[in-house]
Amino acid sequence: MATCWTLLWTVHTFWNPLFFVGLWTSATILARTLQGEHPLPLPRQPLLMVLSAPMWWWFEMVNGAVDNWKYQGAETYSPGLYFIFATLAFSTVVPALDTAWRACFRAAKLAQLPRIRISTAWGVGEMVAGVASQILVFLLPTYFYAFVWLAPFLVMDGIVGLLGGPSIAREIRHRHWQLPLAVGAAGILCGFFWEFWNFWAMPKWTYDIPYVHFLQIFEMPLLGYFGYVPFAWFTFQFVQLAERAYGTVLQRAR
Repeated sequence: MATCWTLLWTVHTFWNPLFFVGLWTSATILARTLQGEHPLPLPRQPLLMVLSAPMWWWFEMVNGAVDNWKYQGAETYSPGLYFIFATLAFSTVVPALDTAWRACFRAAKLAQLPRIRISTAWGVGEMVAGVASQILVFLLPTYFYAFVWLAPFLVMDGIVGLLGGPSIAREIRHRHWQLPLAVGAAGILCGFFWEFWNFWAMPKWTYDIPYVHFLQIFEMPLLGYFGYVPFAWFTFQFVQLAERAYGTVLQRAR
C-alpha cells in the first residue's frame, strides 16, 4: 500500500493507473485484516471486483450526459488501453465499500440486517420514482445531476425490498437509522479517501458541478460529498441483489 501510494503521488508514468489499483486493493486488504477478517476472501473478492467494473461503467455512461467529472491525463491512452486501465480501477470500488460498511456495522452494533418484505405498492413506487429520476437526469442534466446517485438507488432498493431484503428506504420511513447511517458513513469514509488519494495523483479526476462548486475539500466541493451517501446505499443494495442471485457464493468467506 505504501509503495503504490508513494508512486501514485510522486511519479507520472504510463503505469500510474495500476498504482491506483494497487493502493485501493492493499487498503481494502489492510482494512479487512484490522477487522480480524480474512484479508482476501475467495471467491467473494474476485466476484465483487467483477460486479464493480460494469457498475461504475454505468455511471461513466451517465456522466456523458451530466459531464460532472473528467479525467486529466486520460488522453494519453488509446481507447483500448483506457478501457483496460479504467476497468481495473473501477473494479476496486465495490470491494472497498463492502469492507467499509461492514466496519461501520460493527461500530453501529448492527449485528443483523432487517429483512422485511415491503409492500408491492411501496416497492413499485420506488422503482417508478427511480426510473423517472433517471429520465430527468438525461433530459435536464444541469438541474437534475444529483439524481445520478439517487435514481439507481431507488430502483435497486425497490427490487431488493420486494424480494424480502433489507430496504434502506423502509428503514428511513420508519425512522430506523442504524442501517442507512452505517452504509452512508461507509460511503463518506471511502469518498474522503478517494478524493484524498486522487488530489495529488496523475491521472486524476476533477469536477464541474453546477450551483454547488465551492468550498472544495481536495477536488470535491463540500456539498458533493453528500452524493457518496446514496451512492453507497445503491452499491449496498446492488451487492444484496447479487448475493440473492449467486446464493452462498458471495456470502461465504467474508
